[in-house]
Amino acid sequence: MNRWHGAWAAAQITGVIFSSLVWIVVCGLSLPALVVAGGIGVALVITRNTRPMLWWRFGATPANDFQRDTLLTAIVPIPSLRGRHQPSVWIGRRIIGGQVVMPSSSIMVVSPRFVAQVANGQMTDREASAIISQALGVVEVVGSTPVNVLEVYCMPWRMVQVLIAMVSQFAARHRTLRISWSIRWIVFGVAIADNYLDARWPAFVGVTLIAGLSWTTGFLQKRWDGRLQDLGDQRTISEGLGPDLAGLIQRSGRSLATGERADRLRCSPGGTIGAGDRGGPCHSAAFSRAQSLPPCLGT
Repeated sequence: MNRWHGAWAAAQITGVIFSSLVWIVVCGLSLPALVVAGGIGVALVITRNTRPMLWWRFGATPANDFQRDTLLTAIVPIPSLRGRHQPSVWIGRRIIGGQVVMPSSSIMVVSPRFVAQVANGQMTDREASAIISQALGVVEVVGSTPVNVLEVYCMPWRMVQVLIAMVSQFAARHRTLRISWSIRWIVFGVAIADNYLDARWPAFVGVTLIAGLSWTTGFLQKRWDGRLQDLGDQRTISEGLGPDLAGLIQRSGRSLATGERADRLRCSPGGTIGAGDRGGPCHSAAFSRAQSLPPCLGT
């Protein structure tokens, strides 16, 4: 496994365990139902980038001539999407967690709001290209056959995740529910100790596993989300659009993490500021900070 594969595999542990239990139950109840479900899963993977599936996944329809020309003009700053590498443009009304998604390097799905911002001049071509290059950076992941196969296998867990997201929004507004979730470790501890003392080993293993997954699921998912962000940032830097993305994210937030990410985007080799460019903004800022220090600290 290289680059992103390890972080991705770790983030799938809970989904694989839960979905496996569901499929075992389905197999025990009806083997034909399991075969049919497997056949449907294979068909979904094979046809994932066809027009019906793009509509099903993103509510996507082909862009009209004006929308297509507007976006293809905007992405001219991305060298890898010029000429014969230009992607087909789709307008998606169900893009979750962003404004652009690229199921493959030849398909670009954007939100109506994103098109409007580009067309109305609210976003420059380089800013639009920076956002699109982020989506282009994770094409290797979303277009991977193993990833899509496992997504279909883990469909029972994905349905649970949707339910959890709905419940979480409700729970966030009720202090009692938030407190109940926070003290779950006390409940787990009592249950584990009780099962151990009474030698109920199946229950002991089960509760211990659930307690472990209760912590690792969120931790590993955040780690994977961070890796996806890094993949997008690396692609943006390689396309020479790091400073443009840095400006966008700094306008959207002023946290320390945002500042650090913006600094990496501006200064990383491969962008407009090379490792050997001693006169660039990053080095100038560092020189200015050093000059403001006392002599014993500035050397």
